Amino acid sequence: MSDFAAFFRKQAEASTHIHFVYDVPSRQVVFINAAYHEVLAGSPSQVNAQLPALLDRLHPDDRAFLAQCWKLWVRGQLHDELELRLRQAGHADQWFCLTPFYELGVEGQVLLGGKLRDISAAKYYQQNADTFNTRKNAVLEILSHDLSGTFNMIGQLTRYLREEVATPNQTRVPELLQVLEKASQDSVLLIRSLVSLEFLAAANTELHRTRVEVGNILRPPLAQLQAAHELLGQRFTYSLPEEPVYVELDVNKFTQVLTNLVSNALKFTPDGGRVEVLVEPSPGCVHIHVRDEGIGIPAAWQPHLFERFTPAQRPGLRGEPTTGLGLSLCKTIVDWHAGHLSVVSTEGKGSTFTVELPQATGAPSHAKEPGQRPNNQ
Repeated sequence: MSDFAAFFRKQAEASTHIHFVYDVPSRQVVFINAAYHEVLAGSPSQVNAQLPALLDRLHPDDRAFLAQCWKLWVRGQLHDELELRLRQAGHADQWFCLTPFYELGVEGQVLLGGKLRDISAAKYYQQNADTFNTRKNAVLEILSHDLSGTFNMIGQLTRYLREEVATPNQTRVPELLQVLEKASQDSVLLIRSLVSLEFLAAANTELHRTRVEVGNILRPPLAQLQAAHELLGQRFTYSLPEEPVYVELDVNKFTQVLTNLVSNALKFTPDGGRVEVLVEPSPGCVHIHVRDEGIGIPAAWQPHLFERFTPAQRPGLRGEPTTGLGLSLCKTIVDWHAGHLSVVSTEGKGSTFTVELPQATGAPSHAKEPGQRPNNQ
């Protein structure tokens, strides 16, 4: 054994992560370090006998994905890290990050190496953070919608009183009503500005995509929106696939896109109208439809909807202000996910915004680097 080989073997043995080498022609693990015992409670000397039981612990929803990755790996075409889950009886799943290596020997012998890191703690921390963020974003939109409507109503009543109710001479009532009207308008602008700033701040952070199940990710914010809007007397429903559907998402950014689309739908739907979210798997992709029974969008405006500071911007039915940035940012974030955002609308009958995302059925794709933007932005 060369000095270099001895050095790297010693380094691998000292690592707290699992390092292994698999000989493809013989279908044997020819090296695995001591971390295999510490992390997976296995015996390095018995690893080949234990391998079938270990593979049986793979999460059922990950098996097709990993089978596709394996085909690429043995051809030397798998270059990205990937995440996988192992089941544990009576315990939460273990999450691992696999860094793959490939070596073709002089006689055509294929060796597959890898480093397996236990990322369970980080994964569950991230899931909890994503859950918190999605609930926070939903609550912000709900409060924005509800409070904006209340302040707009106060402003409208104030204008009515100033115009319709006679006031005695030498009274400060008109002046006070004007102050109240302006305070209502300023409050609406402040609320919407805070929500817009939150959306902008999240959109400008680094994109971090992971392979996730669509239903598990979208159910919490959709349920939160439904419960809140039922209290407000608005009709909001959603439907998710019965079978697991996997995509690669930056969870925080994408749930903000969904919340923004739902908020827009409610903003332009009269009281008593219906808004629904329908998630439909299709071959190779998944479609997320946000449908409303609102006032619709004039045909002349539709080609400009996703432009920054679009001329198609208009206030909501209850006077909610708009910056003209929301749909542009939604499209940008969907583009980052290699997806497509489109709209079908008929004036007076409602609109349907559709997000199309590729399913994560093959090897993981590269995420965009921080600061990258689509060409049209």
